[in-house]
Amino acid sequence: MNRARHAIYGIVLILTLLVWGVSFAQEPVMDVSTVMAVVPVARGDVDRTVLRRFDGLVPELKKMSRDKIIKLECRYAGQALREQDVLSAYQVATRIEKYLRVQHRLDLDLWITIRMTSKQDRPVSVLTIAVLTDDIKRLNSLPVEPVMAVEQ
Repeated sequence: MNRARHAIYGIVLILTLLVWGVSFAQEPVMDVSTVMAVVPVARGDVDRTVLRRFDGLVPELKKMSRDKIIKLECRYAGQALREQDVLSAYQVATRIEKYLRVQHRLDLDLWITIRMTSKQDRPVSVLTIAVLTDDIKRLNSLPVEPVMAVEQ
């Protein structure tokens, strides 16, 4: 069940990124979000300090309408071409997502995203939780042009 849910989140993430890239010039408002918190994740590990920071956000999250979409992004200091770095970033974000759903019984629409950064640019990984605008719900109505694979 969890694997299926995570697979669906992954597909939604990919489609979101594709649509965002194609529609950026037409719909710049789609990327607008209100950041609630940016939480450092030392060594890419979710420890008690990280969990306590999210515990503090739960009352505010529980006040939100179930129609809101919350973005949970892990900006991870690693290499996008290294499969293990991408997997680690995804695991950090999904651990927080699971913690919020199970520990706090939070029933919001949480979208998991990851962004890889080089260790020189940002040596510390961070989790960002943000509220997306309602315009994001119109993604399925935006025209999407097929993306051609690039040969390497």
